[in-house]
Amino acid sequence: MKIILNSLLIAFLAYLFLPLFNNGIASEKDKDIIIYKKDIIIRSDELKAEPKKDKNAEGTKPIEELVEKKRETPSLDIVDKYLKEGKKYEARNALSDIFINKKIPEKQKEINELLNKLNEELIFSPLPSPDATMYTVQAGDIMALIAKQFKTNYELIIRINNKSPTRLNIGDKLKILTGKSKILISKSDFTLTLLLNDHYVKQYRIGIGKNDKTPVGTFEVKNKLKEPTWYSPNGGIFPYRHPENILGTRWIGFKDKPDLYGYGIHGTALPDSIGAASSNGCVRMVNSDVEEIYDFVTLDTKIIIQR
Repeated sequence: MKIILNSLLIAFLAYLFLPLFNNGIASEKDKDIIIYKKDIIIRSDELKAEPKKDKNAEGTKPIEELVEKKRETPSLDIVDKYLKEGKKYEARNALSDIFINKKIPEKQKEINELLNKLNEELIFSPLPSPDATMYTVQAGDIMALIAKQFKTNYELIIRINNKSPTRLNIGDKLKILTGKSKILISKSDFTLTLLLNDHYVKQYRIGIGKNDKTPVGTFEVKNKLKEPTWYSPNGGIFPYRHPENILGTRWIGFKDKPDLYGYGIHGTALPDSIGAASSNGCVRMVNSDVEEIYDFVTLDTKIIIQR
């Protein structure tokens, strides 16, 4: 009789609790039941939660790489979207931010190449762009007066429009870049980056001062000279084309600061010194490169030199 009663009790208990543990899943109505399944303890409401992903699910990549991937992908995705939509200006600006701030350092070279390609049209061609205004030549116009009107250099107008400075025809359309230029110099990278309205225009290789002689800081433009004469620290005066003249074809001088005077950016007759620390403190460039930035630089151009 006792055995029968025990069997009935077990059957009754099974009848009461079996629905709660069917397939190890608790009833929907009771969300605070604790299920014991072998050595695992879990609340029934946790079974509905999203399963936790392995932090290192993507192969054997460390978590830092996964975070970097999530951060960089949207930036490149938006650039790709802009390019597909024909929005070259927006793509250039997005890439400019990525490049200047080195957000994806392993892709700097590819980004630089794409930026240069975009700026062949946006900056260095006569085609219209948001960086510029289109001016129609009027009777009596001369290049210097047009440049003065737009606070730019006539050499730059000539460069991007492929025009002769002495031959303007009434009705000609001239692309004139607008806004402020800025120069960023990195001593550690031996680079000079030209910006327009804080967006990338072009990057150049440079030479800097030996023994850390090139100063860091923000500088203003004092003067600009074509075919400059070099006044040597030793007292010699060497005109342009003199074998002792080391300044090349252009000079962009910095305004003096306390204990800092005589510094500037110039060309060089020593192209092998580019990418090296060998000058007396000035920034050296290949002549064709310094001629190009010379056309962009105005007296309100800021020059920022960083380590």
